[in-house]
Amino acid sequence: MPIAQLVMSDGERYPILLDENGMPDYWITLYVTEQLRVERTQASITNALGHLIHFQLWEQMNGRDLVDEFSRLEFLTDQDAHSLRDHCLIETKALKKWLASSSKTGNVSKFPSASTAPTASFKLVSKNHASNRMGEIASYLDFLAHTVLRGRVDTEVSGAIENMQKRLKANRPKGNSGLGLMIDPNFKAPPLKVFEDFMSVVAENSPRNPFKNKDIRFRNSLMFEVLYDTGLRSGELLALRIGDIQSGMNGAMLSVVRRHDTAADKRKKQPVAKTLERNITLDDGIYDRLYRYIMEVRANIPNARKHPYIFVTHKAGQYQGDPISNSAFYNRILQPAIDVDPDRFEGITRHGFRHNLNYIISKDIDEQNEQAQGDPSQIVSEKEEMDFRKDQFGWSSDDTAATYNRRHTVEKANKFMREHMDHHMEKLKKGRE
Repeated sequence: MPIAQLVMSDGERYPILLDENGMPDYWITLYVTEQLRVERTQASITNALGHLIHFQLWEQMNGRDLVDEFSRLEFLTDQDAHSLRDHCLIETKALKKWLASSSKTGNVSKFPSASTAPTASFKLVSKNHASNRMGEIASYLDFLAHTVLRGRVDTEVSGAIENMQKRLKANRPKGNSGLGLMIDPNFKAPPLKVFEDFMSVVAENSPRNPFKNKDIRFRNSLMFEVLYDTGLRSGELLALRIGDIQSGMNGAMLSVVRRHDTAADKRKKQPVAKTLERNITLDDGIYDRLYRYIMEVRANIPNARKHPYIFVTHKAGQYQGDPISNSAFYNRILQPAIDVDPDRFEGITRHGFRHNLNYIISKDIDEQNEQAQGDPSQIVSEKEEMDFRKDQFGWSSDDTAATYNRRHTVEKANKFMREHMDHHMEKLKKGRE
């Protein structure tokens, strides 16, 4: 059951779930239209549909049809809630693979409803992810029950639906996946030197650059430079328009603008800014290279002038001149660069550039404060540092800024503890002499 991304005439992105006949799934499309469409983004609705696909697998594997059951005033029991909880912990891909294999052999069987045993042989998702799944499923089932029984919901029925909701919410998996540091993006982020080596590989004139065409080498190296120097999200990079780059009396600037559901962008999965709008100081050298790309390369790509987005597809064919999509950036630009040295670059991700810049900022501020000890006016206070991060990365919360600085904070704490232990051991050594 694929998820289709419709683009309306006014630019609205409308994800829908298709059934096995290629038609919109009636009840889920109704849920999206009435409950999700007004307030949620394309990405959020797509995630919700993924959760509901997982729920439909539960119905399939257990021989259930909740529309029919709700119409008979039959609602989920405690045992069903336990079964759904266990089901939500299993990776969707693993379940689909198991179903495909079982259907070929004719050995499809129901999972025991209240047992955790079936999950043992499957790849699991984090408990946070499972909790989000079950929360979405609970919301959908509440909507489904009230809609199927519209006109028949009296006090008793309303109470039964509410009790079903309480059962589902009470069984939502709690806590993280138990993997601790292993799921912390700061813990997994490569060292600065790895990013530096990566940037040397993708440099326009690098002999190790994997891209052959000189204009594509130029474009790709420029995209990585912008990510490295500004900490943009990849969606923000791909959403940049020509008018978002300016040079004035105060130097070059880059504007991050929220333009969800714009008709100017024909990409079905529209790259957008997820954080607050902001202006970012841009290195003059990068500005000059952007200007050269726009005027000397992009201007000569067929169809590129039909839209305002900076980075476009160069390859001849159906999509030549179109804005680069998220999938194309990952599969055709980032991944080939990683494959130059996969053992060294495997930890590099699009979002990792954001963490890397945060770490660089932390190091630079520490160095400046250390050098400014004799001049308190030059010291960057903790509040000033936090406000700067929020302005640079588009955050509204101090907690988010602190999360991205965790890697440096842990490093400083470890350094302090090492120095403390060295001092303590030196004292012990002198005491023995």
